[in-house]
Amino acid sequence: MGKKKLKHIELFAGCGGMSLGLESDGYDLYFANELSPMAGETFAYNILGETLENNAAPQKTLWLKSQYEKEDISSRLRENPFMASKGEISDIDENSSFNGKLLIGDINILLELLKNTPRLVDEIKNENIDLISGGPPCQSFSLAGLREKDNHKNTLPLSFAQIAGLIQPKTVLLENVKGITSPFTEDGKKYYAWLEVSKAFVLEGFVPVCMMLNSKYFGVPQNRPRFILTAYRKDIFDLFFAKYNDNNILKLSSGFYKKVIKNKKTLEKVTIKDFEYFDIEPNPELFDGQILPKITHKKRDFVYAGEAIGDIRRMEYNYYYDNTKGKYANRLNKIFPKKSYQGLPIKNHEPRNHNLTTKSRFRFYQVIEQFQNGMKKGAFDLFTGKEISNETRDKLLDEFSHHKLLFFPSQSDRETLMVPKDIEEVETLIKSIPTKKHSQRALREFEPAPAQLTIPDDLCHYDSEQPRTLTVREMARFQSFPDWFEFKSKVTTGGKMRRFEVPQYTQVGNAVPPLLAKILGETLRKQLKEIGNG
Repeated sequence: MGKKKLKHIELFAGCGGMSLGLESDGYDLYFANELSPMAGETFAYNILGETLENNAAPQKTLWLKSQYEKEDISSRLRENPFMASKGEISDIDENSSFNGKLLIGDINILLELLKNTPRLVDEIKNENIDLISGGPPCQSFSLAGLREKDNHKNTLPLSFAQIAGLIQPKTVLLENVKGITSPFTEDGKKYYAWLEVSKAFVLEGFVPVCMMLNSKYFGVPQNRPRFILTAYRKDIFDLFFAKYNDNNILKLSSGFYKKVIKNKKTLEKVTIKDFEYFDIEPNPELFDGQILPKITHKKRDFVYAGEAIGDIRRMEYNYYYDNTKGKYANRLNKIFPKKSYQGLPIKNHEPRNHNLTTKSRFRFYQVIEQFQNGMKKGAFDLFTGKEISNETRDKLLDEFSHHKLLFFPSQSDRETLMVPKDIEEVETLIKSIPTKKHSQRALREFEPAPAQLTIPDDLCHYDSEQPRTLTVREMARFQSFPDWFEFKSKVTTGGKMRRFEVPQYTQVGNAVPPLLAKILGETLRKQLKEIGNG
């Protein structure tokens, strides 16, 4: 007998990482909402099976607001979503159903639509939704700060909570960056966004449990800390708490809920002392699958960069779905299968063109990433022109003598990998490969990838024969996307367009890793089943 299907709604859906992971655990998507039409195009293609490009009459993708007619899909797909919110054209009318749909547009427009259309809310509530999930930007969110009407981002976490309050799903899942736990000051007072978000969900009838995870503990080859809030509708929580009434995590959540309700009109009385999130790094024993998700990979078992992308590193070859040598990739393709993609070439694996200067700089990063005994800092100081001692220079030469750097004559296109003969030769090379961007680094082959995976120039490959940035496909591997998952729209963007465009690299970097989403979904499913609701 198969798993019972659970119904979920995805807000801030992005390109579909969360939905893909939940779908693999038997969750059926009721509807999704995403602000960016660029990310929405990827979501529609992979999750809903609908191609938007050149499609003048999409059936599963509806715009909440646009400046362009439905038939002008090319303009809609490139529309600034903040300008779209001022548009007069909507695909929604009084007879619309959200079932199986992706709604593109501002969540606040969706919220107002639900508030003003009780029929729609009743229709959704009748579905007995099991989960609403999403990742709203909320690094500086405070309930007090919502007075600042000019700060659009400040309203997003509350909009998420209010939609959950209207629909009353059994559970809520919120994902966010680690920065949500850092304090910020507003009107001379210190706030914590994660605590304020927790209060917001209590006010809508949900009991929160908060944690700090890292994707590497769940089979994702990336050192990616993420804040996770799971919240349970009060009646669901009560059933759960009755089963585990001696559990300290649930006791804390119960006490926090009661204090927020008691101080509804004086929420500032509820402080950081009244609640906490549980961090996987110092407290791995708490992540046993009962309340918090169960760890699947411990320190010695982390999936490292070489396992993730080593099988597709040679750019002169074509690679085919389900036919690469990578055990990790084949595992992903089995967890998230796609029979119709069998035997087809993998997409989004086109390399970017680099000049010799850039390639030489990337090779320099590859080399110094392997340095020992603190010499990596010394090499970086040398690279950035800082004064270093003669002793450090001697130690650096010893390190460089074990590695080949990429040299090239100034008047030639020929490049040569060779070991430098003295430190002056290294300095001469450094002067020929300057950059203002000092956040760049190389991957380490035998470690998980670092977390920053939104800007392609931040990272370069670890392989000496591949002094280049990562392809979209390689970045997708680090996020645990299967090889059939195809990213749509522009590959990169820049300048003023960065403010609203979400190209392929950004779509990948912003996504929830599907493997992590699957495990979070499994945990919530198990909990609902234990109390007869799953």
